[in-house]
Amino acid sequence: MPLEQRRTDFHCHILPGLDDGPREQKISVEMARLFAQVGYRKVYCTPHLIKGMYEASTKEVIFERERLQLELDREGIGIKLLVGREYFLDEFLLDFIKQPLLLEGTNCIMIEISSHTPVDLIKDTLFAISRGGYIPYIAHPERCRLLELPVNGTNRQGAWKTWFSRGRGDGNENEPGNELLDYLKRLGCRFQANLGSFNGQYGERVRTNARYLEKTGTYTHSGTDAHSPDTVKAIFGLP
Repeated sequence: MPLEQRRTDFHCHILPGLDDGPREQKISVEMARLFAQVGYRKVYCTPHLIKGMYEASTKEVIFERERLQLELDREGIGIKLLVGREYFLDEFLLDFIKQPLLLEGTNCIMIEISSHTPVDLIKDTLFAISRGGYIPYIAHPERCRLLELPVNGTNRQGAWKTWFSRGRGDGNENEPGNELLDYLKRLGCRFQANLGSFNGQYGERVRTNARYLEKTGTYTHSGTDAHSPDTVKAIFGLP
């Protein structure tokens, strides 16, 4: 990834009081200090939008970003905050994005796909978003079982190791694929890796999925998906 991307967190729950991220601004400030410590310069604030659970308005997101940015500037913390949302893909999504909050400075709408979402709903919804002139930006695809490397039999981990050891991902026409993932690529989707997925933060299965997506050149962006200072510390090995 370009150096500028490595200095930018494209997915973070840093804004206070909007979702399952920090409850108080002082915790958000602590997160920002840690980001600055490891060399980050920009952080995308991407709170959840899930009907019936987290439904903060665009106005509230922008207000909290501006309020936190003022505090970071006052504290001399060199982090620029950018806005976005993490929209949950369900039957309500298209209504929520009639006036979407895009990832600031882009034409991308960040989408979270559950492993239990019907495949037809995923395809139809993301096609509609793309047809509307936006770019679907898939958050942490390695955590979605619908986007895994398909493996027959019970020894999935062993099969994955065999796939990697044979050097797959080099264009071999016989390598296994994933029909939904291929569709999303053809649609022009972007894909964001959670950095914690590579150090086992979400378990070995997700780590293997992340390695697969990295090896096949699927990822276009990366992010921490951090919800707390402890999350940031765990990702970067900070005390």
